[in-house]
Amino acid sequence: MDAQALGRYLRETREAKEITLDEAELALRIRRRILETFETGDFNIPEIAAIQVRGFMRNYARYLGLDEDRIVAYYEEALTET
Repeated sequence: MDAQALGRYLRETREAKEITLDEAELALRIRRRILETFETGDFNIPEIAAIQVRGFMRNYARYLGLDEDRIVAYYEEALTET
């Protein structure tokens, strides 16, 4: 899965569950800007270490009820495609 497809998958899952970005930010304590960036398929956030991005992805997947390991694997696959 490429980065844009992963971002779209995260956004569509969140929207299907009728969760707003503000609700996700409050529940996860991950800044809305970061969640928005994830949902566009951009995982290159200079002020955050790659290990933190991976952890945020895992937490976001869990929050959305997705398979955390699968989402992290998609994330790592997307990194190799860039």
